[in-house]
Amino acid sequence: MDLRLVSYFLRVYEAGSISAAARELRVGQPSLSRQLRKLERDLGVTLFTAGQRATATSAALAFVPIARDLLSHAEQAEAKMKSKDHDANVRLTIAGPPTTVADIIAPFIATSGADGSLANVREVLPTAVYLELAQYRVDLVVGSSPPPSHLEHIILGYAPIWAQLPEDEKNIDRKEISLIEVTSYPIAIVDDNHNVRRIFDQAISEAGLSVDIAFETQSTQASQALAAAHRAVCISSDDPRFGLHPLLIKRADTTAPLSITLFCAWDPKHFAIKQIKSTALALQEFYSAQRIK
Repeated sequence: MDLRLVSYFLRVYEAGSISAAARELRVGQPSLSRQLRKLERDLGVTLFTAGQRATATSAALAFVPIARDLLSHAEQAEAKMKSKDHDANVRLTIAGPPTTVADIIAPFIATSGADGSLANVREVLPTAVYLELAQYRVDLVVGSSPPPSHLEHIILGYAPIWAQLPEDEKNIDRKEISLIEVTSYPIAIVDDNHNVRRIFDQAISEAGLSVDIAFETQSTQASQALAAAHRAVCISSDDPRFGLHPLLIKRADTTAPLSITLFCAWDPKHFAIKQIKSTALALQEFYSAQRIK
């Protein structure tokens, strides 16, 4: 497959018309149309409807993530072969929820040195993490839901879900709180786009308890600010802010505190599988060391 034609296809798709893409590429519109028809013959599908405005077909929509992946990998392969050290790591892109990026991924990159493989990060909602892999936007992801079965993965570790309260004389020396006691407070917590909320709701339901969700937020920092203002208890896996004191949440049926399982996943067919696995294991070691501190 001619990657030049693939790049033309993407430019037409993103520009919305052949004429607009032709202007951006500085090529004649008839020439660009011929190149697209050649790509369609090579693929055996119709990518755009006929007419002045090229409307993408369902085949084109399916080809977009594949085309982006082909071009991205081609760029990485070219860069690697041009480098003096052919064993040097490729530059990898990772995706994760904002909290995971701030508390784990970004600190890992900062301490990985000049030879680190991670070079870019995409922040996404927890529910969209694995979609990033499916659409070929990233090389590996960190998620808090079990990965699809076709992906390879490791468990990075377990992030505690904290009940965060103002640091006062009542709780300064405490390290944990029972789930039953948590339900006696008004709660500030993120919405169900986040696994913290889903895990907390499930624990409440399984324990046969009820709880007052006083504030449902889209931002953990907002929940923490409400707790700092003595308006609620914040339920979060984030590191505490605003002088809040974090307490592990203990359930009556187990000694293990409420927590989130963090998975690192990738496509086992990725061309840079060696570097991805090495990076995932290094991230796992870094997270484990952070938890011990």
